[in-house]
Amino acid sequence: MLLDFLAASSRIVLASIFWVAVRLFHHVKVHGLERASGKHPSFYAMAHKRDLDPMVEVPSVLARRGWKALAGDVHFAMRGDAFTPGFLARLVSYPRWFARFLRLLSLGAILRRLGIMPLENLHVRPAEVWIREWLETQSDRRSDQVLTLTFLQHVAKMSGEDVQSLQALPLSHLLSWHYQEALQTWYSADIFIESARRHMKRVVLKKLKQQLADLAAWLSRGGSLWSAPEGQLSTDGTLGMLTPILHRLLQKSPPDTCVIPICITYDFMSTGGSGIFVNLAPPIASPLPAKELETQLRHTWLLHACFSCTQLASGFLVEKHRAADASFTLDDLANSVQQQAARLAEAGRQVDQRLLNPRTARKLASRYVDYASRHHIVRSIGHNAWEPTVGDLLIQVRPGEVGYRQAPLAYAWNELQEMLSVSFPVVIQA
Repeated sequence: MLLDFLAASSRIVLASIFWVAVRLFHHVKVHGLERASGKHPSFYAMAHKRDLDPMVEVPSVLARRGWKALAGDVHFAMRGDAFTPGFLARLVSYPRWFARFLRLLSLGAILRRLGIMPLENLHVRPAEVWIREWLETQSDRRSDQVLTLTFLQHVAKMSGEDVQSLQALPLSHLLSWHYQEALQTWYSADIFIESARRHMKRVVLKKLKQQLADLAAWLSRGGSLWSAPEGQLSTDGTLGMLTPILHRLLQKSPPDTCVIPICITYDFMSTGGSGIFVNLAPPIASPLPAKELETQLRHTWLLHACFSCTQLASGFLVEKHRAADASFTLDDLANSVQQQAARLAEAGRQVDQRLLNPRTARKLASRYVDYASRHHIVRSIGHNAWEPTVGDLLIQVRPGEVGYRQAPLAYAWNELQEMLSVSFPVVIQA
């Protein structure tokens, strides 16, 4: 009883800290909170854009749902590597001395007491996690008896080692701090030689089946669950493919479980602190066939996503780049963003309400231009005049990585095009 009370108190304290910390640095608007207090059990299906997403969404949603939700009625399915040693050093990699200290801490037991449950990714994981998993289930061996030459060459290049020396080392030696940075890249099981690869796939599949059974049991007891059906962050601004896990989980859950879609967009191309917009969409009743569930969820996420200055201004820049006269002024940008926002709002779409006011729309457009100038997305061609310097709009990142830092314009453009690809059903009046 005491442990339950401490866990509930810890959840409430953490939620409060998250709420304050996020709002100190960001403009946050949450829409549709009345949908949070629906029936039990519920599956909160979060579209995943940033690691920050849960910190933004969870406090407001659980507070609206009530004391029981805050105290433990809602559990969270979290990426499996969060429960392994070294997770904090993966999140906070600099300064290196601090990351090395964080690597000593393991969160697994604490997370479970807080109602956070692991959910493995069958396909990609940090290399460090794969190696730890092998050592937990098999004996220590020479590195080249377990790992491929291609992967060892990657580790050797990043760590400044000779690959032949690396091949002869025990696998456990790769978990020393010297190789930590090289092992944070996300990989598939292809880092292993064929025999080891088959073993690791069986190990991960067995863990995932047990985790799904635990999550389904929680829903069957009337609890609710929060997770990201895509399984990983958006790499290029568009929604990822849903994993089969959501459908499998709902198949094992009570038939009256409802899915509550939660979408989030970031006004991140700004020098004045980012805006974050969260929308809880109307629930989706289950059970549904897997394909229909995925279609409805993706459509609902996109339809209720909020258009911000980042998306609309990025669309303006790309169109300007393609026009005969690419130059523009701040007034051109502000007027375009305001007009786009007004048309979308009239069509029933969610927009940053600040864009509907000429004064605040111009202020947001000015911050966007400042950001774009600093990141060489536009260049000045005179007083209050710029032109876009749009390069390749393709984003290529490794699995587990995101492209909004390396290619913010392409990321926002992709996001905009996908959001515009859906619309409300047309109702024909008799």
